[in-house]
Amino acid sequence: MGRILLSRVAVAALLTLYDAAAQLTSFPLCRGNPAASYSDAGNTYPQVKKALSQVSQYQIATWWTDNNAYHYTEMQKLLNNCNDTSVPTVVIYGLPNKDCGAAFSNLGTNRDADTYVKFVQDLADLVGTRPVNYILEPDAIGLTLNAPCALTSGYLDNMMSVVPLLTGDNNPNASLYLDVGYWALQNESTTSVVVQAVKQLASKGGAIRGIALDTSNYRTTTEMVGLCTTFSAAAYKSMRKNFTCVVDTSRNYIGPKDGSREWCNSKFAAIGVPPTSATQSDLLDYFLWIKTPGESDGPCNTPDITGDALKNGPPAGQFFEKAFSMMWDQGYFVDKKLGDKLNEYAIDGASTSGMSVSWIVIVIVVAVLVFLVVGGIVMKRRHDAKEARSRNTRQVRLLQESAAL
Repeated sequence: MGRILLSRVAVAALLTLYDAAAQLTSFPLCRGNPAASYSDAGNTYPQVKKALSQVSQYQIATWWTDNNAYHYTEMQKLLNNCNDTSVPTVVIYGLPNKDCGAAFSNLGTNRDADTYVKFVQDLADLVGTRPVNYILEPDAIGLTLNAPCALTSGYLDNMMSVVPLLTGDNNPNASLYLDVGYWALQNESTTSVVVQAVKQLASKGGAIRGIALDTSNYRTTTEMVGLCTTFSAAAYKSMRKNFTCVVDTSRNYIGPKDGSREWCNSKFAAIGVPPTSATQSDLLDYFLWIKTPGESDGPCNTPDITGDALKNGPPAGQFFEKAFSMMWDQGYFVDKKLGDKLNEYAIDGASTSGMSVSWIVIVIVVAVLVFLVVGGIVMKRRHDAKEARSRNTRQVRLLQESAAL
């Protein structure tokens, strides 16, 4: 009888843990902290202040990164702003030698496995057992597919060590999503590698709820639903476990132009659907703004950067007024008539001096027409003058001939 009772208790406990994670999406997202990069942007660029205020009404993920010397106090502030029945979203970005491919975001103080574990443990201690969404290490899994530096830097080993610290018995109310670059799920072979990476990361315990897609990128939500379906099916086949996804919609409203794979400050960035659990898909837990709209990806000035990028931007994480203005004008709020267009820049990134693109086109057309009309008048006058001189010459010649007779 005692064994049966213990078994029932164990089953109930497991169901409680499962339900805790499953029901997080029924809690509202906590708006949390204002974006740090916005604090001075409104004063420096008053033309975008109203748009920044509107964007700030929604949750923007808070980054726990050793690139930021104030990450600890910012996390304390976030947790003070969020109650136990609202869900903050925290991005963990602290791997030693992070961003080893592009090296635009590879600063920070974590130099080895021990400092990384301590870095994540500090976060886990602050959060405790409250509800939270974790996005673990943007770009890390994707880089293990095509950047040898990710393997030599021990990305997966380091991540594997911290999954149990953040989830499972330590916090049954945490939902952990592993960031996966969209390109890693576009064929069967790389999808298989991703699934094996997820399997490895789950091998030391803890609980992985799913993956985060489109972080700091621009691919459409429709495309991400397809990739989530692909991953979930492959993962279930391999691990007999259901995984869900979250999608970063911070700048994916229109998607890139056909054929463009530019990742760095793309001209086609457009602020997307605001954060919500109302995704209309059982596979998608949330639309989130993981990347802060308007924050730079870096200077984007290396040889591999294409003409689809806004080049020579500020360092990664700093506010980029040109990028924000363009993604606002091309994005959700303007399209849904929830905000006014800023009209600061055209799609090519050139300043419009406050005029809309359509007015620029009209001005150019009018200028060309004026040039043609004026040019036509001048040419006609020259032609008429030439004809008059010819007539005068003929008349003089006739008079001279008459006088000679």
